[in-house]
Amino acid sequence: MKRILLLLAIAFLVSCTGQQDNNTSTEPENDDAEVSSVKEKEAPDQAIPGFSEVNINEISPDTNVEGLDSQGIESQQIAYLFQKGTAAYDNNDFESGVQYFKQVIAKSPEDPRAYYNLGLGSFILNEFHEALQAFSKAIQISPNHSLSIQYRGRVYYMLGDFVKSLEDYNRVVELKPDDPIAYYNRGTARGQIKDYLGAIKDFDRAIELDPEYADAFFNRGNANHYQGRLHDACYDWEKAYALGHFEAEKVIRGYCEGQGGE
Repeated sequence: MKRILLLLAIAFLVSCTGQQDNNTSTEPENDDAEVSSVKEKEAPDQAIPGFSEVNINEISPDTNVEGLDSQGIESQQIAYLFQKGTAAYDNNDFESGVQYFKQVIAKSPEDPRAYYNLGLGSFILNEFHEALQAFSKAIQISPNHSLSIQYRGRVYYMLGDFVKSLEDYNRVVELKPDDPIAYYNRGTARGQIKDYLGAIKDFDRAIELDPEYADAFFNRGNANHYQGRLHDACYDWEKAYALGHFEAEKVIRGYCEGQGGE
């Protein structure tokens, strides 16, 4: 469980449906580009995919059982349920894990870790409204619980509420100013509301913090493309491809070949 990213394929800088594996071709827009408009080609399928979601093999539940809100035998029971829940997540049994954390909450209703873990399982099960409630409760109890804020931002993103998603990602950046993922996530939300310059700035910062962040290069390329900066877009897409983002090959082939991209 080393990373927290990537599983449900959502369009980043194009209108998205919220459906997994949406392969609809999309014609790029040219919204008041700062640079002269470029000759556009028909985009190949999934030419500009975007925000990468959580990978079920890389989920990071809170496994710390110290200080659970009860005493004696009751505390032992809560710790047991907590451990059973995290073990279920480790085995990708999120349905069982969710039930264990509901039992933890019934016995310890003011522990933000239990709500966070409940929200995490609900998120993976695509039960976004339940996840939203759980993360919101964790944040109510612990306003600086950055993981809950980050995941609530993702839930809002999945539900298509990019303004609220951006609000949560702003907060995560405040709490974790040196986390490249925080800037990457905020960049994707900015891209969805067509704040492409803001998105580029966030991807710049993500790349500064992690020079091998392939997704950040790829999505910065998307943002540059929408700003009419094809040369910069091709540079970013080719860099992303070199770092292992193989979907970048589609946009390189679709937009960069014969255009002088590097």
